[in-house]
Amino acid sequence: MKTAKKMLALLLAATMIFGASPVFAAEAETQKNYIIDNPYEGIDWDEWEDYKTQLHCHTTASDGFLTIEEFCEMHYALDFEIVALTDHGTLNRGWNVVPETVPIMRLIKKERTKMADIVPIPEDEYKAYLNGTHPERSFVTSAGDTLTRTSTNGMLDVPLGIELNMATPIADCHLTGYWAEYGQGLAGVFGDYETPSKGVKEAGGISFLSHVGEYVYTDKDSENYVGQKVDDYYANKFARLFIDNAGSSLGMGINSATDAHTRCDRILYDQVLQKTIPNGVVPWGNTFSDSHNETAVNDAYTMSWMPELTLDAFRKCLEKGQFFSISHFSNGVELNGMEEMPGFVEQDVYDTKAYWLDNTPNVTRMSVDQDADTITVEGVNANIITWVSNGEVIKRESIADGSATLDLHNDEFLAEPYMYVRFYLSGDNGICYSQPLVLNVEGEEFPEVDVPETHDISTFLRGLVTVVDVAFFRLNPIIWIFKYFALGYNPITLDRLINPF
Repeated sequence: MKTAKKMLALLLAATMIFGASPVFAAEAETQKNYIIDNPYEGIDWDEWEDYKTQLHCHTTASDGFLTIEEFCEMHYALDFEIVALTDHGTLNRGWNVVPETVPIMRLIKKERTKMADIVPIPEDEYKAYLNGTHPERSFVTSAGDTLTRTSTNGMLDVPLGIELNMATPIADCHLTGYWAEYGQGLAGVFGDYETPSKGVKEAGGISFLSHVGEYVYTDKDSENYVGQKVDDYYANKFARLFIDNAGSSLGMGINSATDAHTRCDRILYDQVLQKTIPNGVVPWGNTFSDSHNETAVNDAYTMSWMPELTLDAFRKCLEKGQFFSISHFSNGVELNGMEEMPGFVEQDVYDTKAYWLDNTPNVTRMSVDQDADTITVEGVNANIITWVSNGEVIKRESIADGSATLDLHNDEFLAEPYMYVRFYLSGDNGICYSQPLVLNVEGEEFPEVDVPETHDISTFLRGLVTVVDVAFFRLNPIIWIFKYFALGYNPITLDRLINPF
């Protein structure tokens, strides 16, 4: 028990013995002792750095407009220090290596890829990007803006980045994988996030769900659903996935690109948290550009807090949730105040220099006082901080002076049994989202939440394609030829010829 609470207990005992007022005793007895599970605990805010990170982007190797050279130049000029190239169905084996492409994927987007040869960057340039000595530190955008790198760090090339379920029918059902020899050329099945999540886990990697709003709503850009809770079926489906693949399936995107496809994903994220936290699992929320062209590269990204710029430190950062998620966009509307973004003025960003600059809101320090049960945030470029829990705004205040504190013992907060709290900073040029801090109460447990397995059309389709593949395709030379020319499979590698889905 914390020191302050021990003193309170002794004082309570003394006042009861010597005739304390029953009102004071009742108030003391009802005060909760919070044990705050802080994912940012352990960060040395004075010694560690926050590194600008892109977890999801594309090149002409799948369906992007940017060549590998242009991709490297732009991210370098925009001060990115960690970049995961995640082309559709195409494992990144290094920006200096020709990837195994999926021809049919490139053909579908021929207007972007031109079906041109994939040319990796030379070895010497690759090393210069990695160590931060590349001479080309500037890049001129199509709008005429000259971007110049200011970071003195190099760029980490995250291994084996890939966008999984590369071509699902009806709607996109994508997720990104890293550090796993899994997914090359796998087409995917509508609604089946479970199979690739499990595949990445078994291969020793990690993954994040991408822009799930594209799957949840087939009319994904419609404003009809904005500000409404998502059907509980989806909350169960994704909560079950995170529970079953804990430690590998780390979280989901809550704001990607221009937010057009993800405007309901933050609401869904809160619904998921209320199902996973009682089961001991906390998925992280991330943001990413999903860039296919020049103008989207800086749409959204994360700031990773690490003691050093190494791949090992970066993986630990992702696993622990020691990063903040940043976006230039928000297409939400108010739901209990949650989706309203006061303090944030969305601009015609591509035509403004502000879009390219790193003057978005960001957290510079965060502290938790376990004795006082307070959470204090310090930040820059922010006007307002919004505290969210259980899908509702619980407090909103100015952070214009650079700091704000949430006291868990104020009357408004104690009115509800909140199981976590997360916050976002909003300012003139964007939004910065935190990870959730779980609010355990001493002597109490979270109410049990049953998260059933979901069996839907994806279960049927997965079984169907497996049976059809075994019965008709596995030893069919015509199908092998298709796999070779359309999916890029090597006919000698039999294990990858067995099932394209």
